[in-house]
Amino acid sequence: MAKFDLETYETVESRLVKFWQDHPNGRVFTELVFHDERRFIVRAEIYFDKDDLNPTATGYAEEIVGASPVNRTSALENGETSSIGRALANCNYASQGKRASREEMEKVQRYQDEPRKAPKSKEAKVYTPEQITAAALAISEVQIAQNITEARRIWDTNKDLLDVPVNGTTLKDELNTKAAQLQ
Repeated sequence: MAKFDLETYETVESRLVKFWQDHPNGRVFTELVFHDERRFIVRAEIYFDKDDLNPTATGYAEEIVGASPVNRTSALENGETSSIGRALANCNYASQGKRASREEMEKVQRYQDEPRKAPKSKEAKVYTPEQITAAALAISEVQIAQNITEARRIWDTNKDLLDVPVNGTTLKDELNTKAAQLQ
């Protein structure tokens, strides 16, 4: 797994300070777009002026309940903060070569230390040997992906394999790690 220095990444709060200095009449809007018993997906929109009809940029974030000490009680709030950080990065409020926020990189580090667990359910999901082989093949494609477009293609063509466990990881975890490296 790749190592990185968290101290070289900006916090979402520092990006927000810069944004409000540049756009005191701006607007930040967040929306919970999906949730179930284990995860939240949040969308953020950034408007340079509060009266703009369309956002200047958007950003999404996913958080898993219980995936960290913070997420045991505040996964939704953590997802909201991360989505704002992504949206701000998408309108150039990120250091050169550091689109990911410190909060996002903390999540990457968390999943490197302890890969994402499969959802708990009454019945454990059983995968066929073919699904496991296909997921392993997709993971090998992730490892050689050269850009975000390739990573997105792998995600889009293998959605049914994202949570298949392969050697202590999943395709989703490998794609998230690769995306952070490519940012």
